[in-house]
Amino acid sequence: MKILMVTRETQADKRYGLGRSLTPLIAEFKRRGIDADVICQADLGVRALLWQGKLQQLSHRLLDRLNGQTDFATLFSVVLERFNMGRLAAKVCSKNHFTHVHCHDPIIAAGYRFFSLLSLSAQVRWGITEHGFGSYSQAIYADGVRMGPRILSLLTRWEAHTLSQAAWVVTPSHSAALQLAKDLGCPSIADTWHVIYHARPDINCYQKQEARQQLNWTDEHFYLLSVGRIAPVKQFPLLVEACAKAANAKPVQLVILGEGEYEPLQDLGKRLKLKRPIQFASTDNVGLYLSAADLYVSTSASESFGLANLEAMTAGVAALCTAVGAVPEIVDTGGVLVAANLEAITSALQHLMTDNDARLAIAERGLQRAQSWPDIKTIADHYEKIYQ
Repeated sequence: MKILMVTRETQADKRYGLGRSLTPLIAEFKRRGIDADVICQADLGVRALLWQGKLQQLSHRLLDRLNGQTDFATLFSVVLERFNMGRLAAKVCSKNHFTHVHCHDPIIAAGYRFFSLLSLSAQVRWGITEHGFGSYSQAIYADGVRMGPRILSLLTRWEAHTLSQAAWVVTPSHSAALQLAKDLGCPSIADTWHVIYHARPDINCYQKQEARQQLNWTDEHFYLLSVGRIAPVKQFPLLVEACAKAANAKPVQLVILGEGEYEPLQDLGKRLKLKRPIQFASTDNVGLYLSAADLYVSTSASESFGLANLEAMTAGVAALCTAVGAVPEIVDTGGVLVAANLEAITSALQHLMTDNDARLAIAERGLQRAQSWPDIKTIADHYEKIYQ
């Protein structure tokens, strides 16, 4: 068995995205003597990136004129980027004789399926993991790509057809599987569909004061930490507004670990009169920040799993999360779950910022839940089973 994992991530995305769960899985496969590798956008050649960029520029010149319900130029760029990864997967698979191709995106899978018909990899078994909560088409829409109902329906039907051809379809939670079936109009969940959780994360944990010394954090402020790429679905503006309203309870320092456009959030913090500028950081050592924080907060609008939430519980920091998507399934009693609105988040923040005993109790419940979570060996067993 020789497995190729394929994602559309950049090297930067891997720090906070899918790479955090795939890297240990690949390592576990290799420990078992299974040949496994992963490719992402960083593996595209110079010519492929140049070709992709030129097509994206051309699409913007031609499609920007179509000012309707659908942003065709952006949608084309999104599809092209992933389809190009499918092309690369077919090429790499044919050259290196992989027996299994695991596409972490249905559009990548459609691209792989198309190009594999032109190569020697046509007989390779391939499957998909759906990482959004529900259909990937809906996830693209929720992530800010404007689509009218007809285009969204067309993309959803294409997705459903691709999934019907796959040898396996994986979702990271039972909630996500049910939502996926609903979004695609499936009367029941197919036998080829499987729920496989992300494994309990292996993160560095520190004593709180030790972590704070390394980060040069003081005890004068209440450190509130959030983790994730700067994207609409993460609802960071909602978090900034809640912090501004709750700041009267205690001086707050908001820290966001994630990459993207920082300026709009920093400007929002100034307009809302946050007493301290938001700190943004990029790190490969998420555990250091979690160990130093007073409270971890997620204000996402949707999560198919919420790996950062599980990381917070593993690090032993109290977690406050919006009860969206699969978050209640994963967090359960290991954190505080609130509605994804300003009033609920602000109220919970004000309470937790002033009640140290409550934070300690929540952190303890979260740690217990994390310690009982399946480890990477158990998760790898599940993957081996579906591959075989």
